Amino acid sequence: MAPPVSQPVSMLALSSSMARHAATRHALISQNIANADTPGYKAKDIADFSAVLKAQAMGQGEASLDPMAVIERPTVGSPNGNSVSLEEELMRGAAAKQDHQLAISMYRSTLGLMKTAVGKNL
Repeated sequence: MAPPVSQPVSMLALSSSMARHAATRHALISQNIANADTPGYKAKDIADFSAVLKAQAMGQGEASLDPMAVIERPTVGSPNGNSVSLEEELMRGAAAKQDHQLAISMYRSTLGLMKTAVGKNL
C-alpha cells in the first residue's frame, strides 16, 4: 500500500480550523458546567484536534473523524446519573483557552510573514 500523498497545508486554514475547534470545545465545556447538577446529564466533548489531523494525514479523510462531531465523554457518573466533573471541565477549559491562543498566534504570525513577503510594513 502506497503512503498517502501529502498536500500543502495552508497555515491560515489550519489556524482558523484550530480556533473554531477550540471555540466549539469551549462552548461544550460551558454547557457541561451549566448542567453539572442535572440528573442524567452526560458530559459532551469533541475529538482532540491533533487526533483529527492525524486521521486526515493518514488518508482516512474527514468521513472517519468529524472534527466537530459531539461525543459523550466516558466518565464515572454520580448516583443521579450525571457524568460531569467540575474539576475536569475546568482543566479542559484551560486547555481549550490555550489551544485558542495558539491558533490566534499562528494566524498572526502567518499574516506577518505574508505582509513581509509582499513588502508591506502594516
